[in-house]
Amino acid sequence: MDMYQNKTDIKYHVLRAAINLFGKAPRQLEPAQLDKVRSQAIEECALEQLVLDSVEARDVHIPESVLADAVRQVVNNYPDRESYLNDLEDNGLSEAQFQQAIERELRVNTVLDRISSRAARVSEIDCMLFYYMHKAKFDQPETRTARHILITINEEFAENTREVVLDRMAAIRKRVTAKPKRFTEQAMKHSECPTAMQGGLLGKIPRGQLYPELDTMLFSMREGEISTVVESELGLHILYCEIVHPSGPVPFKEAEPRIREQLTKRRMRMCQKSWLSELKQSAQQGDNAHE
Repeated sequence: MDMYQNKTDIKYHVLRAAINLFGKAPRQLEPAQLDKVRSQAIEECALEQLVLDSVEARDVHIPESVLADAVRQVVNNYPDRESYLNDLEDNGLSEAQFQQAIERELRVNTVLDRISSRAARVSEIDCMLFYYMHKAKFDQPETRTARHILITINEEFAENTREVVLDRMAAIRKRVTAKPKRFTEQAMKHSECPTAMQGGLLGKIPRGQLYPELDTMLFSMREGEISTVVESELGLHILYCEIVHPSGPVPFKEAEPRIREQLTKRRMRMCQKSWLSELKQSAQQGDNAHE
């Protein structure tokens, strides 16, 4: 362990492992936790060096602007620059050393991205096979596309007393019940919810997502129906059940983009894992040849 203690890369990996594993700085860890962190840091550092020594890493260069942006993102997590520098000092790192460690990490990530790009493309057949072999994963509960109009109650303001709001909501409900197509326009004009900008659109809602009073009402409605006035802790609402989406399997075409993304990420990970395994094996064979 001592041979690594003064190395910048190990200090950085110890700091990162401590935060990732325990959400603490190394100095805050118990001895057993610190041992685990140091062990992981040494493994990560050795793997990082293997990647950077590879043929694929020889022409990798991180532009100064990209490095500066990465460092800036870290600094922005601190209340001020002084706190950032103090934290580096507490963990045995200078600002230059920390930036060097970030630059190494960016180079490693760039190499791994290049390796993952070698992964075979996911075809439609691949997606279909996954879909039909995992049908249970694509069962969806009943959902409803809904809109609402909200007006809050505040007895301190004459225009928002309960009596006035009830009268306003009754008038609005009368208009939208007669012509449901006006719901979007009426929501934009009268609703006090941020969704007013989208015509009161709440989206595709499953059971249990809304306030209990609204949830009970929405899932008792027919498609195209306008609710009575419903009260929640936010105020008074009128709901519009625009579309009822029955429970059942998600159609393949709807599921395909998500499947393709999942399979692509899996193949990229496998490609990286296989390449890293080859690097380790080559390094081990080299070590054995020198014994």
